[in-house]
Amino acid sequence: MKRLEERRQSGTIDSINSLHVDLMIEILTKLPPGSVSKLICVSKLWSSIIQGKHFSDLYLTRSSTRPLLLGLLYLPATRLYQYSFSQENPSSDHSVSPKMIPGYPISPPVHGLICSIDVDADVFVANPTMGQFLTLPRINSLHSSLFGYDPVNDLYKVFSMTRVTDKHGHLVSVDHYVFTLGAQKTWRMIECKCPHYPVTLGGICKDGVVYYLARSKSYSPHNGSYVVVSLDIRSEEFSLMTLPDCVRIEPFDEFSLVSYNGKIALVNHSRNGKFDLWVLMDVIKQEWTKISVLVRCWKDLVGNRVYCRGTISTGELLFEPCNFHDKLFIIYYNPKEDKARRVYFEKSGDGCIRCRMFVDHIESLMFLPWKV
Repeated sequence: MKRLEERRQSGTIDSINSLHVDLMIEILTKLPPGSVSKLICVSKLWSSIIQGKHFSDLYLTRSSTRPLLLGLLYLPATRLYQYSFSQENPSSDHSVSPKMIPGYPISPPVHGLICSIDVDADVFVANPTMGQFLTLPRINSLHSSLFGYDPVNDLYKVFSMTRVTDKHGHLVSVDHYVFTLGAQKTWRMIECKCPHYPVTLGGICKDGVVYYLARSKSYSPHNGSYVVVSLDIRSEEFSLMTLPDCVRIEPFDEFSLVSYNGKIALVNHSRNGKFDLWVLMDVIKQEWTKISVLVRCWKDLVGNRVYCRGTISTGELLFEPCNFHDKLFIIYYNPKEDKARRVYFEKSGDGCIRCRMFVDHIESLMFLPWKV
């Protein structure tokens, strides 16, 4: 007893406990998310550690070194999230797990979370790793939404635009709102000094800025020139960037913004294996570089229209077929070696009515509140 009292007075016991907790955290960060979440029930100490922000941030940082390929499979009655622990070779190690996450994603995952919208225009923020989602307060006359992450202040934000017309279809008003996850319970109106009309679903978030395709000087999908809008998540300010003169976007053309070797790129969707990418080399100077890609064995691999989903760490481009029939698959193309490969997902295509693939998803253990 005397020795125990001496240890308490000297702080040795606190040091031992601290070392024990540090060791626990180190072990937990190396476990898969499913195993970690099950350990919450072990004790109050384990629960407080796992649900604490320090551990959540540490786990997210570790996960960012091993980005995943995330596939959202849409079935008639449910949704399935398919994970791969290797983007480079997803067929070698992948798992399928049912997650009841409502709606359709408006953009790729952002810092471990996704944002979705359903047919009733309800907006959700979800953590696909944990299978949790948060329903945001309903906003009337919702037209479009964006999702981004502010790395400086560690904040997730959802931006929405409302568009009200009269019975004749004439525009009455356009307003912009923002919802900050965890910091507020209502939408907050913000000012946009750049009239524009988003023409793509969602956008792509990079370094605290969301980029998306729109028509400028107009609130109509049929008027104004095409531009790329950049929305700074921290300052909540909009800016317009002109497209290269050689870019011609006609009605019903399908273009999207993707991540190409760490940069933002505008890409057209192809039916014949020929793709043109316009890569934004300098955001401030608005300098673009055109890159053309031709997948020579296209008909043998796909024989259908596909979507380009960007590049992965190997420099390979990833393509997702527009329509699936019996089996789900994706196409990897290495432009340097001019080689393509098709990767199938086993036991995942039965009844699938649509699929959406995302690159560079990182697993997050962030716990979302049940309600706002």
